Order: sequence, then structure tokens, then C-alpha cells
Amino acid sequence: MRWKSVALIIFILAGYASARILNVPSEYPTIQAGIDASVNGDTVLVAPGIYEANTIVIQDKNILLTSSEGPANTEIRACVWIRGTSVDTTCVLRGFRLNGQYVSGWPDYLVSIWDVSPLIWGNVIENNHNDNFGAGIMALESGAIIRGNMVRGNSSCGYGGGIYALNFDSTHSREVVIEGNVISGNRAGWCMNDEGDCGGIAMWAPGVVRYNLIASNAAYHPVYYASAGGLDVNAARTQVYNNTIVGNSAMGGTPSGHGRGGGLCVFSWSPEGDGFAKNNIVAFNPWGGGVDADVDDTTFRFIWDYNLVFGNDTIDYMDMEPGPHDIQSDPMFVNRFSGDYRLLSNSPCIDAGDPDMPLDPDSTRADIGAYYFDQSVAIEGDDASPSPFRFTLRQNYPNPFNGQTIISYHLNEEAVVSLFIFSITGHLVMPLVNTEPQEAGEHTYLWEGRDVRGLTVSTGVYFYELYVNGNRESRAMIMIK
Repeated sequence: MRWKSVALIIFILAGYASARILNVPSEYPTIQAGIDASVNGDTVLVAPGIYEANTIVIQDKNILLTSSEGPANTEIRACVWIRGTSVDTTCVLRGFRLNGQYVSGWPDYLVSIWDVSPLIWGNVIENNHNDNFGAGIMALESGAIIRGNMVRGNSSCGYGGGIYALNFDSTHSREVVIEGNVISGNRAGWCMNDEGDCGGIAMWAPGVVRYNLIASNAAYHPVYYASAGGLDVNAARTQVYNNTIVGNSAMGGTPSGHGRGGGLCVFSWSPEGDGFAKNNIVAFNPWGGGVDADVDDTTFRFIWDYNLVFGNDTIDYMDMEPGPHDIQSDPMFVNRFSGDYRLLSNSPCIDAGDPDMPLDPDSTRADIGAYYFDQSVAIEGDDASPSPFRFTLRQNYPNPFNGQTIISYHLNEEAVVSLFIFSITGHLVMPLVNTEPQEAGEHTYLWEGRDVRGLTVSTGVYFYELYVNGNRESRAMIMIK
């Protein structure tokens, strides 16, 4: 995905200067016990394993609840509720697999975010069911950030098979951000005589939906038509850009069996502000067409432009006209049949996005879709021009660490390099490399957890920053004593 995890780590860990590390299960037998013992700024660090409970509750605490080895090795079989009056994005749920739960519905949800604004980051949320709405994640009156998750194979009887974001109060100032996720194989409907809309995401809150792959989701109604197989947008201030929306279906009990907006539906009658959809691919959605719009133009203007819409069932545009800069041709994926939705070098999506949107990471005009085509790769041949300078900063190992850790990076060519370690408050802890010319290749350094005075640093979060020919990259690491 286009967003960078480095910036994300810096952002979410900014409040952990004097944090404690509470280890589960070595110090606390359950995740809930670790949470109950924590205070703002602490990290509840969960070792690999399967953790079963009815409900895990984070109540009025801004903590980092994270696994030590990621969702492949750490599974929660329970609902996770985040509640309170002062919870913000320094409250983080990170690195878990939440799998196979059956939830009866209101007021119970798998990942339930109510009137709070946490960060839900890097989890795998799969194969869960809710008899009501929002089988994967339910965000009510929230300013949550939902980022970098795999949300797949979940089902709800009502709206939002994967994610449901809803603000009852249209004047609510907080906005939901859904970015960098893979939302696939979720479904809404099939289990009651009611609307089963929004198979992938029901975005009924103001906010942003960007850089997501929304694929192979479905909505079904047994009597009438269903809408929004992939994404449903029903909020005036919502911005939808750089998503790839493919293979989704909206089906129903109509004679044709087709619903509306197999890929994307846009509904709004609110005068709050202008939303927009730009730089999205809506293609190859097999039931219900591509895009459906129902917007009250007298009070609200939803801007639709610079999108690629192609190859959808029956009709690409329903109740709307293409944008003046829309593209209606094959997006040229690497292999859509195997689920590889990257762009080929001859894709019409390359450099075809809104020129006023942020540039791609390779400093070229924005592409259309969730995956940009990296034009910084050198083209071989006698007439090829030199490639832009590139380098790679690797995650330290081990992380978290006790006493010492290895930091490494790779240079594509000779460069002047600095490598500094900073505390979470921004103070320089140790300059490992200071304005040093270095050759191309791999470079590795051992940091023994000491500052410039030779004193061992305290437990907490630190950042290492690499400066190369005026460019900078940064990562976070956790020191445990």
C-alpha cells in the first residue's frame, strides 16, 4: 500500500515516553489482566498463542495493546470493545488475528469502537459473523483510524459485512479514516428478510477512505435489490480516493437478480460539505454494475472525477455521468485472476490521477488505484537515463530488544550517510554514523542501548533515522530492560 508504516509508527507511539511494558502471559495471565493493570502510555505486550475470553475491554485508557510476533502467531478469540470519554489515537490495537466469532448483534460487536478514536492497525480480522451490522469492525460516533488490516471472510445480516462506520449526529466533528486495508470476501445479507447492503464497507460517517483494496465482497437481499457490494458512502464530508474496487457483487430478489452499485454506491442528502471520489479503479464487478449514485444536488455536490470505471456487469455508471477525466478502459492489472492488482507498465492508470492530489512516492503524478506503479526503477538499455537515488532502511532485529539490537540499511550507490537514534521526545541519544561517505551495499550496526555518555537508556520507544543525500527514513523500536 502507498502509505508508509514508518510515519504511522512515529504517529501512534508519540505518547509513550515513560511507558511500562506489561507482558502477557509471563507477568499477567490474561490480556484483560494486563489491560486492567495498565495506565495511559503503557504497552501491553502479548506473546504468541491463542487467547480466549468473552469480551476484552479497553476502558478510558490510551495504551498500546500489541502482539510481539504479529497476527500469524497471536490470536484473540473474543470481542474487543474500546470505550471511554478520552480515548484517542494513542490507544492502539495492533498485530492480532481475530477469528471465528459469532456475535448476536446490538450492542455486541467483534471490534466495537463507541464514541472514541483509537487506531486499529495491522490486524487480521476474519471469518466472524454478526446477526446485526459490522461483522468485522463497528465504529459508532468515532474518529477511529483503521489502517493496514486484513478484513476478510466476515458476514453480517445487515449493513457492513466487513466494516461499518456510523455517526448518528451529522454535525459530529470527528472523522473516520479507513486506509491501506485489504477488505475481501465479506458479505452482507443472506440471513434475514431485510436489506443486506454494503458487503465490504458501510461508510456512513464523515472521513476518508483511501489506498484500500476492496475485492470480492457481496451484498444480497432476498426480495428487493441490494446495493453496494464493495463500498457504500453515505456522508457528505467523505473523501474516497486511490482505492481498487474489483470483483464485488450486489444481488437481490429482483427478476434480473441484480442489485445496484456492485462496486460502489454514493448516497447523500446532507448539506455539510462537498465530498469527492477520485483516483479510484472500479472494475470487473460481476453483479450490480460499477457505480451507483443517489445525491441531492440541490444541497450537496459530490465530486466524481479522475476514476477508471470498466468491465462491470450490465452497466458501469448508474444514475450518474462519467467524470470529465474518467477513463473507461482496461486498467491492465498484472493478473486479476490470481488477485494481483498491481499495474502493468502500459496501464492507462499510470500518471492519470488528479494532478492536484499528492504525488506518488516516486515523485510522479498520482496514479489511479491503490497500488502505484514505481517509475523509479531503472529501464535497462543503451539510452536509459540514470535511476533516482534509492536506499532501504530495515527494521531493527530483535524488536523489542533487551540490551542490544542490530540496525541495517542498503544503499544503491555511494552516498553521504548519517544514522541517529532519538528518544521519543526528540532528543538525540546516539549518533551511530555522522556525515560519513559510504559505498553502495549493505551496512550493519550494533546499538547496545547506550547514550552518548555511555549510560544505558531506560525502557521505552526510540527512533532511528537514516539521512542519505538529503533524504530521510525513520523507524521505531522498543527497548525492554
